[in-house]
Order: sequence, then C-alpha cells, then structure tokens
Amino acid sequence: MQTWIFLLLCNLLWAGNFISGKIAAGEFPPFWISLLRWSIAVIILLPLAFWAKKINLKSIDRKTWLNLAGMGIFGIDLFTLFTYSALQYSSPVNVSLISTLTPAFAMLFTALFLKVRTFPRQYLGLLLAIIGVLTIISQGNLTSIASIQFNKGDLLMLLADMSWVLYTVTGKNVTTLPPLMTTALSSLLGVLFLLPFAPFIPLPTEAITSAGISSIIYISLGASVCAFILWNFALQRVTITAASISMNLIPLYTVVISLFLGQSFQMSQLVGGILVLGGICCISLPQKKSMPLPTIEVTGKNIPLSSVKNLIQTDNTL
Repeated sequence: MQTWIFLLLCNLLWAGNFISGKIAAGEFPPFWISLLRWSIAVIILLPLAFWAKKINLKSIDRKTWLNLAGMGIFGIDLFTLFTYSALQYSSPVNVSLISTLTPAFAMLFTALFLKVRTFPRQYLGLLLAIIGVLTIISQGNLTSIASIQFNKGDLLMLLADMSWVLYTVTGKNVTTLPPLMTTALSSLLGVLFLLPFAPFIPLPTEAITSAGISSIIYISLGASVCAFILWNFALQRVTITAASISMNLIPLYTVVISLFLGQSFQMSQLVGGILVLGGICCISLPQKKSMPLPTIEVTGKNIPLSSVKNLIQTDNTL
C-alpha cells in the first residue's frame, strides 16, 4: 500500500511539472530548464543521500555505474529536454495525454529486446492507444490524417516517452543502491553530461520573470527531488509495467489542474484520452492464468478428472 501511495504522489507532482514546465518553457530554453532543474536538485539530493546512508563510491561496481549513466542520459537529460521542448509547442494536457503511451513503448521494448511474451489483447491495446494519440494530435480529424501537419510538440513528447522507458529499464537494473542514492548519482551524472554544452546555449535573462523562477523552483524540488525519490523507491518494489500503469493518472491530474487554472479542454482530447487509457489497460492488465484441472488418484497416480470422464464414456469396463 505504501508503494502505491508513493506512486500516486509521484504522478501528482509530475502533473504539476507539465503546468509549471509550460510557464518555464516560455522564458527559458529547454536546455537551461533541464540544467537548472537538476543542478538545484543535485545540491539537495547528494547531501541527503550520503546523510541517509554512507556509501563508499569505490565500492560501486562498473555495471552499476553504467546503469546510473544510462539513467542520467535517458531520464535526466533526454526525457527532460524532449518534454520541455514539447511544451514550447503543445499544451500541458496534450503532452500529459501522450505521456501515457509509456506502457505501450515499454511493452514493445520488452517484447523486442528482452523477449518478454506478449498477447493479442496487448496488441489490440497498442492499436487503441495509437488511434487515441492520433486523435489528440489531429484534434479529432482522423479522416485527413495523411495531410495534417502534426504539432511538433506532440511528436517530441513521443520521443520523451521512449526516453523514459529506457530510463526505467536501466533504473530497474540498479539493485545495490538505496533509491535516494540512485536518484542523486544519476542526477549528478545527468548534470555533468549537460555542462559542456552550457557555454554554447544562450540564456535570455532579460525575459525571465518571477513566475518563471517560481516554476523552476517547483520543477527542481517537487518534480525532481521528491518525485524521483518516490519513483525509484517504488521501482524497487513493483514491476516496470505496474509502475508505468500509475502514470495514467498524470493526464487526469493535469486536466483537473488546468481546469482549475481556467484553461480550456477540447473534446478531441477527451475522446483520445479515453482511447489511450483504454488501450493501456488492455496492455497492462495481467494475463489470466489457466486453472489446473482437478485430479483424482487412480492406482497411486493423479489423473485429470476430464480424462477419467472420457474413459468412462468410451470404455464401460472401467
């Protein structure tokens, strides 16, 4: 129960990230949002991590460092860069709805590369989810889908979804470190990967307002420090698929927050969202296991009852 409470809170914080990220994206380049977000987060996370549990960095093996580096690249860098770039062109509701495709990408990834068995119901769910996303992107105009100029932000969010799957897979492989240390070290590596590019990307300080600064602070503390600790804590206790299912709450949270702030909500977003969530349910729900047939003991052996019934019907000598 505690794990699922953490996931509920985590996704609520991420829903706020889409709203705050939209404000920040109007004043900061996506690169600087990511760098500022995680630089502030690292300043808080690293001392907390070492205070909670002292760990000798030399004791961390090479495989764990590689997975932490992967988390830094896919989750800290690419995911945030794609997300804040998407928010420059698309609405928070659209971006949050498209983010629910993560379990679909997770299913495809595990099926193609990890050879995890998939079922026809899951492919039906994938088709529904794709139709739902196309409904959102095309604003309900599916009949002329080939001629539509897609919103660049919606397409960027699809890349963010794929980045998050890779972050989750690499994070699942880090089992020797506590969640707080995992989050802190992967965030640090993500920042170190971004720093070399900072001198080449200008920061327009004259356009920054108090609203933009407040958004960066929320993104850094709420959507980064708190949310990622909760996510990595939960990920050590549930499967990747189960954790991804919880992300379906993000668009619901985002819609409620957006309506509260007076933003509009389109019918195509409602229809597309229902299709996406329905498809994700088909993908994510566990496959029913076949019940074992009842048996009876015949001359010291357990024989299925159905076989005995057939024998009785075909051989009167039994």
